[in-house]
Amino acid sequence: MFTFLFRLLLASLLLSGCAPKEASLQRFFWPIGGDDPKIEFIRTVGTDRDVQKGGESWLAEALLGIEEPGSLFVSPYDVASDGKGRVYVSDIALNDVLILDFAAHKVRHFERPAQDELFFVSPMGLAIAPAGGVYVSDNVQGRIYLFDAAGKVRKIFGQNILRRPTGLVYDSVSDRLYVADAGLHQVVVFTPDGLWQKTFGTRGEAPGEFNYPLDLDVDGDGNLYVLDSMNARIQVFDAKGAFLRSFGERGTSLGSFYMAKGIAVDRSGHVYVSDAIGHRFVIFDLMGTHLMTLGGRTSSQGNLGLPGGFDMPKGVAADSNDAIWVVDSLNRMVHQYQFLNRDYLEKNPVQPGQAYIPEALR
Repeated sequence: MFTFLFRLLLASLLLSGCAPKEASLQRFFWPIGGDDPKIEFIRTVGTDRDVQKGGESWLAEALLGIEEPGSLFVSPYDVASDGKGRVYVSDIALNDVLILDFAAHKVRHFERPAQDELFFVSPMGLAIAPAGGVYVSDNVQGRIYLFDAAGKVRKIFGQNILRRPTGLVYDSVSDRLYVADAGLHQVVVFTPDGLWQKTFGTRGEAPGEFNYPLDLDVDGDGNLYVLDSMNARIQVFDAKGAFLRSFGERGTSLGSFYMAKGIAVDRSGHVYVSDAIGHRFVIFDLMGTHLMTLGGRTSSQGNLGLPGGFDMPKGVAADSNDAIWVVDSLNRMVHQYQFLNRDYLEKNPVQPGQAYIPEALR
C-alpha cells in the first residue's frame, strides 16, 4: 500500500510541474563546426544516479534529496554493450564487473559462485556471448568466465592454455570466441562453450606476429582485427586466420596513436582505437584510412564528464546500434557516443541551432 501511495505521490508531483527540466537542446558533434556531423556525444556515466535516471529511486532522490550519488568505479578497464540497455564494465581495482542496467535503472553484479576462489582476481576483457551471456577474461588467473543472461557462471575455461588473457570477442559469423593473450603474444580460438580450437601468432614484428596484443574485434564479414599494441598497429585476418593487412603507427599526430589500449569495429564499417597516452580515440575505416581523431586530456572535477575529454581512456566498444562506449579510466567513468547512422538520425534529426561549439573552440 505504501509503495502504491508513494508512486502516486511521485506521479502527482511530476504532473504538477516538479519534474526535472527538459534536457538542453545543445548537442555536441564531431567534426566540430562541420556541416556534416558524424559523431555525437551522448553522456558520461560515473555514478549510480547516472544509471538510475528515470527510475523510482532516482525520482525519490531528485525530489527529496536523500543522498549524494555514489561513484561506481575505481579503475575501470573494459566495456561491452548488448545494445539492449545493458552495459558491462570491468574494474581491476574492485576485482569486479559492474552491470549498468539502464532499462531497469539499476547497477547489478554477477552472482558469486559458491566457492569464492573461483571468482575474479583481475577481470579485464569483456564480450557479449550468445543468448545474452557475457564472457570475462581474468588476466591473473589465466582463464575465461562465461556467464548466462541471468548473471550466473555457466563455465570457466582456458586454464593451462592461457597466460595473460585480455581482449575478447565472440564472432557470430564463424561461431567462435577469440582471445588476445598478451602474455603469450598470441590469439587463441575457442568454441562458444570454451573448447580450444587453435592458436596462432608468436612474438615479433612480421605480419602475423604480435607484441602484446591487447584487444580484438570482428567486422560483419567475420574478419578479425587485432590490436597489436606494442607494435603500434592493427592487424587484420580473415576467418581462416590468413593475414590480410595492417595499419596504424606510433605517434601523436592525427591518425596515429602512442599507447593503444582498446579496439572496436561498428556495424557501419568504422574501427575505433583508444589511445591512453594521447587521451583520445582514433577512427579509421576498415581498410585503415584515418577518418577522425576525437578527444583531449581533461581531468574532470567531481562526477561531471566533459564531451570529448579523457584521462587515460582504455576499453572501447561499439554495439549493434553503432553506440560507442569508451572507458575513461582516471576520470573513473564511461563515455557514450553515437555514430550518426540512418536509423539514429531518423529518430534524432539534427535541427538548426542544436550543434554547440564550446567558446574556447570558436
